[in-house]
Amino acid sequence: MGFFDFLKKNKEIQPVKEDTTLKRSIPESERKFYQPDDYYTDKAFENTPFEKKVITFEERKRISVPSTRGLYVAEILLLEYCSYGQYPKPSNGYPGFWWFEYGIRNVLEILESLEARGYIKYCSPKDAIKSLKVAELKELLQKNGISTTGKKEDLIEKVKKSINDDKLIEAGVVLKYELTELGQKELAENAYVPYMHKHPRTTVEDSTFGSQFNVWSINKILNEYNMPDWKSIVDNIEKNIAKENEQRYNDSMEKTKLHNPEMYAILKAQDEQFEEILKVEKEYEINQEIEPLLDFWEKLWANGGLKFEGSYWHFRLADLYIKKEKYEEAIKYCEMIKNKKIMYVDKANAYIRNIEKAKNKKLMAQK
Repeated sequence: MGFFDFLKKNKEIQPVKEDTTLKRSIPESERKFYQPDDYYTDKAFENTPFEKKVITFEERKRISVPSTRGLYVAEILLLEYCSYGQYPKPSNGYPGFWWFEYGIRNVLEILESLEARGYIKYCSPKDAIKSLKVAELKELLQKNGISTTGKKEDLIEKVKKSINDDKLIEAGVVLKYELTELGQKELAENAYVPYMHKHPRTTVEDSTFGSQFNVWSINKILNEYNMPDWKSIVDNIEKNIAKENEQRYNDSMEKTKLHNPEMYAILKAQDEQFEEILKVEKEYEINQEIEPLLDFWEKLWANGGLKFEGSYWHFRLADLYIKKEKYEEAIKYCEMIKNKKIMYVDKANAYIRNIEKAKNKKLMAQK
């Protein structure tokens, strides 16, 4: 009897009544928070080796397992993003992954559904002001004859103490969603969803080349077996898949070496580069000296760049530039990635927006 057979249990989940209203078009007033219509194709990474069919939210509801309260993976992840105080109407718009990874075209519609079911609610106008930029806070204070000196935290406190809710609404403060007690419980009980969403080693939804390791595979496993400690189970699955992949890789490399020496040389070079990267990153983890790591990555890209694919590693140098507040270098690097790798265009654009925001924040703080 295998590990998962031992833990297997008979579990009947009673989801809440299915919401069949999630088919409305996006209001014109909301369209600026989305990409143009032609962006939402039925395929992700179209015309690239990573092309895959987009599975809509409605389809996901048929092939994935809801939580004990009836929420699906994408809805649980939306709770996580609502906890950041940026939804609805995020300043940088809704990321493309809501469509390409979770099949949601109209994010606001799902948010409203979560609100109707009691998982989220609008915060007060005073709580919403934390999402305002420094310049917006100063403008608000100036219009009400209040001093604009101090850091952002100081400005927020001045607004809270001096300007009532009605004036904040009149000034155009946009209310944001926050989690209700029910929403907090739901997110805490299903924390594997945001964890897997951010995990750097997730696999595609294809078992051709080995076991899957993504939010969808974990969703089925955790709901099929009695697993109260989801983190240790996920870690165990990751380790088992790593061993499985290592054995498969070694077997494949031996066959490639025998039948296709040129391809073997390419794969070997990729493997050697990855091992070198891991070694340098481990050194940084121990000594926390960023300069040698930054120098390593700059030299790597100056000499041809990465020999393998991987979103995390392709944006590693950008992360280091940001950490060092080298914003111009970070933007230039992201622009280079956009031109070289079509599959990373969305992520590069998101990085650039966030870098510009950080750069402007630094400039404002210096004034």
